[in-house]
Amino acid sequence: PSEAVTALKLVACLGLLSEELIHCLMASTNKSIQGSESCYGYSNLIEWLNFSALEGLIDCKGSMYKFVHDQIQLAAYSLIPENERGLWHLQIGSLIWANKSKSQKSAPFIAVGQLNQGEKFIKKTRERVELARLNLKAGEKAMSSAVYTMAASFLKSGIDLLAGTWWVENYSLCLKLYVSYAEVCYCNGDFETMSLMLEEVFRHTECDKDNRPAHFTLIRALAAQGKLHSSIETALLVLEKLGEQFPSPDDKTVSAEYSKLKRILEGKTDTYILGLSAMENDEKNAAMQLLSFLVMYAVLARVKYLPLFSFRMVQLTLRYGVCKESAIGFASFGFLLCGSFNDIKGAYHCGQLALKLMEKLQAKEYMARIHVMVFGSIHSWVAHHRLSLKPLENAYRGGMRCGDTQYALFCAHQYYIHAFQCGEELSALEKEIKTFGDQMLENKQDLFSKYAQVFRQTVLNWMGCCNDPLKLTGVAMDQDQLLNNALENNHMSLVYVIHHSRSYLAFAFGHYELASDFAEQGQNILDSGCSPTFAVVTHAFVYGLISFVLAGKTHQIKWKTNAFKCLKKMEVWSESAPSNCLHKLLLLQAESAVLLGENSTAAIKYNAAIKMVEDSGFIHELALIHERAAVFYSEQGDTSKACHHYGQAHVVYLQWGAKGKADDLRINCPF
Repeated sequence: PSEAVTALKLVACLGLLSEELIHCLMASTNKSIQGSESCYGYSNLIEWLNFSALEGLIDCKGSMYKFVHDQIQLAAYSLIPENERGLWHLQIGSLIWANKSKSQKSAPFIAVGQLNQGEKFIKKTRERVELARLNLKAGEKAMSSAVYTMAASFLKSGIDLLAGTWWVENYSLCLKLYVSYAEVCYCNGDFETMSLMLEEVFRHTECDKDNRPAHFTLIRALAAQGKLHSSIETALLVLEKLGEQFPSPDDKTVSAEYSKLKRILEGKTDTYILGLSAMENDEKNAAMQLLSFLVMYAVLARVKYLPLFSFRMVQLTLRYGVCKESAIGFASFGFLLCGSFNDIKGAYHCGQLALKLMEKLQAKEYMARIHVMVFGSIHSWVAHHRLSLKPLENAYRGGMRCGDTQYALFCAHQYYIHAFQCGEELSALEKEIKTFGDQMLENKQDLFSKYAQVFRQTVLNWMGCCNDPLKLTGVAMDQDQLLNNALENNHMSLVYVIHHSRSYLAFAFGHYELASDFAEQGQNILDSGCSPTFAVVTHAFVYGLISFVLAGKTHQIKWKTNAFKCLKKMEVWSESAPSNCLHKLLLLQAESAVLLGENSTAAIKYNAAIKMVEDSGFIHELALIHERAAVFYSEQGDTSKACHHYGQAHVVYLQWGAKGKADDLRINCPF
């Protein structure tokens, strides 16, 4: 029947039809589609849809009607003359938009999508401009839900509707469409299209304020592509236009700025800071937004700028009032305090203040940026390292949901590093790192994906899934290629990760001279800019063990000096975070006693380290302590105890998932 055919054409235009959309379509009964008034009664349309379902053409599930096969939908759509299809879409879209309040949240998207398919029938300028505005609204709504592919479609349609000289006649609308589309292209990793849109913005904008959002997108995109130095340089130019100039970050300048900030903060309680009025200066708000990105970029590429960026965020907050980014400012200040200034108490206080500000200012969209500093660094200097895992995982998920992709993946990056440092089971961890790495590539976060490659290959080497455990080359990465690329682009943090991973592996597999070379190179990088992350603890731990072994083998004073330097660091850290550091300190003290010939003390320290690490749960370091105790007892000629500890080390390495190391231990065990 003709009524059934009309109903099928409707569903063909929409793809699927819900009962709520039917309410929208039927709300204006005076409308018709190509003279098909007979279907424009709600009960009649339902009747013919049900008829089509009985005929096996449409599947009806609940209140949803959908063709049983794509080919049937194409056949139904082909029944509409080609030159009339746009009119069908146009009228369907108009009806749904006019009655969108009667339907589900997706109705505006469906309406605008239908109108776009009929746009060639819209001839009046006013109507084309209005549809462009609707596309902007739909695009912004999709962006707010982090549905970037859909947002890109709407925003591009809006731009296409305004092709011509519309920058003159509809400047504000064009600016919003082009800036939003550029941002969506960045989020989708379409940097080529993004660049074209940004060029249009920079060509047509009338003032710095108008092109500021475009510059923000450019800065983030450069960083995502691994061009961190260009990103920071561009950001510094924009900040200068906002009245925020930054001097060269030498030690004298940093010290002076720190002293200045300490004076400003003196007497300022949490209650005072939480009670500050809102920041109303637009330029300072923009500067805070930009600095909230730069603190991460500085950590990854120009760590000497980190203090200046962090200090400035706190200073701007105290002078101009609070904004959502103020929480990031105090988190970054705490992040800095537990590194360069060795003020762990102050760092923890700033971290807690940042969390309070986030809650008070309802800045949940910044959770990833705040948690990556609070739980990615500060927290582990006072609490068990494993307690950082869940907050980092939650921040990653929250950041991805709200579209803060860069920082969300930074949280993922910190999560798997902490998981490795906590001794999480390796085969499961390797799968997680691969998943995160794939997501980083998918979102065009090039630098983070390289870090993921290093950690994944490191895990694979421990597992024995490689040709050479001393070289980070295998299914996850090519060591030489990645290292050369990192050096060429001056990504020294990435270079450090490669060196540290190799030093740990070389030590574990008994190549102490090689391990010392990598550890020294890593130390040089750490010395050039103090890291506040837990990486400095693991580095000092491994470097200390290497140095004690080489001091005993070579009797060179430099190794003894460095060994005790690492031990002293661990003593300090053990006071604030005993659950993370005390067993490491006890092992270093045992190795120190061995070097000094204090064998009874060494035995006591080995036993104490084992007891401590059993309580704290760092299974990989339990295996290491058993192995070092086995070496000690073997050298003392106590075969029974040596065999016990070798056996325990082998069992625990296997529990960790380090089959490669366990096999090496079994093969090279002297018994």
